[in-house]
Amino acid sequence: MKKTLLHQTTKLFFVLVLSLSVFLAADSFGQNQKISDMTNNKFALQNIEIGIQSTNLGVRGSAIYFAGQNRFIETEDALIKQLKVEKEDNIRVLISMALFRMNSEKGMNELKELASAEKNPRVRRMAYAIYKEYLVNKSNNTLQ
Repeated sequence: MKKTLLHQTTKLFFVLVLSLSVFLAADSFGQNQKISDMTNNKFALQNIEIGIQSTNLGVRGSAIYFAGQNRFIETEDALIKQLKVEKEDNIRVLISMALFRMNSEKGMNELKELASAEKNPRVRRMAYAIYKEYLVNKSNNTLQ
């Protein structure tokens, strides 16, 4: 009885490992695109800007993160506009980080205003820290 149970468990384990490896191998054949391919689409920028202004919190956060991660400077105005009307604290911090990654001078000026006028202490502290880091990076770049 114990041998058959052990044998069945071993079979089940190997079947699971085999199916998992087949699934992972099949998933790795996905199509890769260069970032230039994404931005060459005539609707790419429009879709990101719509995502930045979305009412869905997850879509909005993902679009902002995507724009900042890929440094789409074309979305700078949409991000600044959203920063002014955004009610969610986490999204305001995310917009600040995206503008910082883009090295946006207009965005950093808005961040300076946000750091001085913001009521939420966490957002104010983060905006100040991001703006301060921007100034340090800017001064280091001028010294070189």
